[in-house]
Amino acid sequence: MKGWFNNLFQGRQGMDELSKSMFWWGLACLVMSLLLAALLNGVLSAPFSWIGLLLIILCFVRAFSRQLGQREMENRAYLAFWERRRRQFEMRKERFRQRKDFRFFKCPGCGTILRVPRGKGKIHINCRCGYVLYRRT
Repeated sequence: MKGWFNNLFQGRQGMDELSKSMFWWGLACLVMSLLLAALLNGVLSAPFSWIGLLLIILCFVRAFSRQLGQREMENRAYLAFWERRRRQFEMRKERFRQRKDFRFFKCPGCGTILRVPRGKGKIHINCRCGYVLYRRT
């Protein structure tokens, strides 16, 4: 039995981060459909159950897929998407911590976030791209 199970996953992707998140989101949709069926007499229950089943089926299709390169590219894109979101959140959190000492401006030329000290009056701010901003701090 153990050998059969090992042969089943030979040369297959297995559960990567994207598959795991699809599984948990599918499970959450199924639970949501059960709650909606119980609380609201089935209103919106069917779409949530179909979405949940679809996500769980896609999760296992990905896990048993032999197209390793394509599944790895999908997983890499998924991880890069969430890494960008995490980085943006950390940056906003840091800006929130520094809000009493610094003002933050966005350069209209290149989109860079510029940090200047508060309480300096009207100043001109030079961006690396060469754009000059005149702002009150």
